[in-house]
Amino acid sequence: QLVGAIAAPVAMFTIAFASLSLPSDMKKAVPLVPALKSNWLMMHVSVMMISYSTLILGSLLAILFLVLSKGKEINLQGSSININNKSNSYNEIELTNTRLTLLESIDNLSYRIIGLGFPLLTIGIIAGAVWANKAWGSYWSWDPKETWALITWLVFAAYLHSRITKSWQGKKPAILASIGFIVVWICYLGVNFLGKGLHSYGWFA
Repeated sequence: QLVGAIAAPVAMFTIAFASLSLPSDMKKAVPLVPALKSNWLMMHVSVMMISYSTLILGSLLAILFLVLSKGKEINLQGSSININNKSNSYNEIELTNTRLTLLESIDNLSYRIIGLGFPLLTIGIIAGAVWANKAWGSYWSWDPKETWALITWLVFAAYLHSRITKSWQGKKPAILASIGFIVVWICYLGVNFLGKGLHSYGWFA
C-alpha cells in the first residue's frame, strides 16, 4: 500500500504530461529513424525506463523518510525505543516505537528498491553504449542524455556505497537519494528541452 501510494502520483503526473503537454506530432506513430532500427531498442529503452521508474520510487521513499523524520538524525540501529527514555507515558512510548518502526521500514524499503534499480541502470547504460557503437561508431559521445545518465549512475553509486561500506542509515543516505530523485528527472525529462545531441530524435525542440 505504501509503495502504491507513492507510485500512483508519479504515474498520474507522467500520463498527464504525456497527454496534455506533448506536441501533437509526437503523439502520432511514425516510422523509426534508421538509428533506432535495431534489436537493441527493446533492451536499452525498456531497461532504462524500468530503472528510472524504480530509482524514482526508491528516492520518493527516501524523501518520505526525511519528511516523517522532520530532517532530524535518527538512530535506526538496534531497538526502536531508547532504553534511557524516561517518559512516564506508556502511550507516548508506544507511539514512538510505532513511528520508528515505520521509519525503519521506509528506510529499508527505499534501500532495497534503489538496490534493484541501480543494476538495471547499469545494464541499460552498457546496452546503450554497445548500441551507440553500432549506430554511430562510438561507445560514448558525451551528449546531454549520456552525461546525465552517468551523473545519475554516480549519485546512486555513492548512495549504495555509503549504505554498504559505511553502514549509513537514515538521514544521510536519504539526502543522497533525494538528490538522485532530482537528477533522474533531469536525465529522463529535463535534458529533452535542450534539443541537442545524438538523442535529438526523441526531444521536443
